[in-house]
Amino acid sequence: MIELRNITKRYKGKEVVKDVDLFIPKGARVGLVGPNGAGKSTLMKMIATLVNPSKGDVLIEGQTVRQKKKSIRKRIGYVPQDIALHMNLSVKENLTFWVGMAPGKITDTRIAQLLDMVGLTPHLSKRVEALSGGMQRKLNIMIALLHNPDYLIMDEPTVGIDISSKTDIIRFLKHLDNEKTILFSSHDLSEIEQLCQYVLVLDGGALRHFGTIHDLPGVDPVHHLLRELHIIRS
Repeated sequence: MIELRNITKRYKGKEVVKDVDLFIPKGARVGLVGPNGAGKSTLMKMIATLVNPSKGDVLIEGQTVRQKKKSIRKRIGYVPQDIALHMNLSVKENLTFWVGMAPGKITDTRIAQLLDMVGLTPHLSKRVEALSGGMQRKLNIMIALLHNPDYLIMDEPTVGIDISSKTDIIRFLKHLDNEKTILFSSHDLSEIEQLCQYVLVLDGGALRHFGTIHDLPGVDPVHHLLRELHIIRS
């Protein structure tokens, strides 16, 4: 479980995340939505232990990130919005590098399972720069999953790729262990509705809504919610 207690982050005197209180149950799949500049990436980085809050506490299963950052970080997989790969190296060489950086022992069996899951087995010898954008995104996600983290924090992992690759990514994320807690941000509301049980809305750094998607009305429930919150107009 993830608990946020009055989380605030200031940059150069400006509050980009404002007094967020939140409890995310273990195994929940949470879609994080909001306009550009809402504070989504900053909130995710604080949960992922990459950025310290200016005020408040992040707790993972009752342990505060301030006190237990090193041990908590080992349980988190973080997928940044930008591609975190060495473009001039092959897929295999990138995996060798990131396996060396990952916590714990990563077996060859684990790597083979993940390669098969994301569809990259035939492309091991290719340089990353020669891969399609969708394949690069899949490899980016695979690296975050190498150590089988309990918590997967994903900052717009499907941005800028084709619909086929997006569909593949949502499909394999849906088949991950049900005990794995996922925080997934996207501007594609259909992805949120397909993958997630909960929706979290940030606007202007403030928490506007957190609840189950199932309880929302309408055929396009998240779209309807954002209209009701006056975050989108149509």
